[in-house]
Amino acid sequence: MIAFKRVLWIFVVFSTGFMLIRCGTDSSAREYVKFKEIQVRRGTFVSTVTANGVVVPIDRIEIKSKASGLIEQLEVEVGDHVNAGDLIARLDQRDELAAVGQAQADYDIAQAELVNARQAYDRKEKLFTEKLVSEEERDQIELNLAVAKGKLIQTKTILERAQERLRESIVRSPVDGIILQKYVEQGQIIASGVSNVSGGTPIVDVADMGRVNIEAGIDEIDIGRIRVGQKGTVVAEAFPDHIFTGEIVRIAPEARVVQNVTLFDIVLEVENPDEKLKSGMNTKVEVTLEKKQDVILVPTMMLLPTEDKDKWLVRTKEGNGYELREIEIGLSNFREAEVLSGLKEGDIVAVEMQSRLKEENNRMEDRIRSSRSFGR
Repeated sequence: MIAFKRVLWIFVVFSTGFMLIRCGTDSSAREYVKFKEIQVRRGTFVSTVTANGVVVPIDRIEIKSKASGLIEQLEVEVGDHVNAGDLIARLDQRDELAAVGQAQADYDIAQAELVNARQAYDRKEKLFTEKLVSEEERDQIELNLAVAKGKLIQTKTILERAQERLRESIVRSPVDGIILQKYVEQGQIIASGVSNVSGGTPIVDVADMGRVNIEAGIDEIDIGRIRVGQKGTVVAEAFPDHIFTGEIVRIAPEARVVQNVTLFDIVLEVENPDEKLKSGMNTKVEVTLEKKQDVILVPTMMLLPTEDKDKWLVRTKEGNGYELREIEIGLSNFREAEVLSGLKEGDIVAVEMQSRLKEENNRMEDRIRSSRSFGR
């Protein structure tokens, strides 16, 4: 806040310097200088900070296939809505189907061999108890039974893995969302996203756009007044008449420098039920920093600086003339300031009407706003 008041003081000095030189308080100046009079009012003070932002999906998922192979079927296009479980792509399954068939046959054989081994063991065990076979024969048949059991487990594992590879040749959406990007076409050969050292071939990107993030850079002068949980409004360049509302969910712990301006990135989470906000859209973000109701307000352009940066003067109407009065201000921005003492509701304050001065004020404010995201 101290930094902002210092800039405000510099801004007001620039705006009013010419006025103080010409006007003073002498009667001769009042004879030819015209003043604009404004009545001090009571209202709500609102301080905001603005920044440029961009729309970013909250959960953007890059979908790959666990299997490698030729894409035989590709069911989606960019912009399509998909539900969790919907088919995205199907790969050539001939090798996988053959592997499943072979594994199933081996498993069936192993089951039959286990049945035979168990029956043989039962017969030998009975003969052993009747002392009709030796212990060595009984041990051998017991070993055969154990081997049959192991073979069944082994073939079952191979069958399950072959069935899993068959399932992996079918790619489905893991979430509800919209297809943001498509990287491949039907007939293309892709690499596995699991076994390939390069990370595999991406097929599509999908994201739920019902809620989106807005990432914006806030000047370091204002970041100290930004808090998680503060509300903000978002206006997209594509929809200038539509105001979206959001809440700050993250503040970057580290700054970035853009054209010698130090910025901290903030993230606002915004409801987007109609999916008007598209990934990558440019937006204007406005965050409410301070809000105070039922206060005495005076336009900032009425403030005259003093040598003490904490004190201000205003020109008040007294009878047919004007007098300088010292006031104390609280919250302030480039449009108006909260009056703590020195003025009351209904008082008349004046500022010199000077078109050239007004133009300089506007240019100065525009330059400050373009380089800094001061509240307004």
